[in-house]
Amino acid sequence: MDKDKFFKELEVFIKDVSDKKLPKKLQVTITYSTGEKDVLNVSDVFWANMFVATKNRDKYCYVHNRLINLDHVVKMEYEKIQETT
Repeated sequence: MDKDKFFKELEVFIKDVSDKKLPKKLQVTITYSTGEKDVLNVSDVFWANMFVATKNRDKYCYVHNRLINLDHVVKMEYEKIQETT
């Protein structure tokens, strides 16, 4: 799949589920440039939003009452993610 189509599908997914409450079935470990880490349980929407935010070079993300400066994020590692073939 070409990357433009992939991001377009992610944006459609985000719009379609924006009002729905999805289960938080993913665990993400966010590592910052300071060495600090946050471990959060998130939904598929967060995962999709992070891809789109990275593409658009957004600076901030708000999740679980936290404002995250994406300029300070070094790595985001997802666990419990299911891959489909």
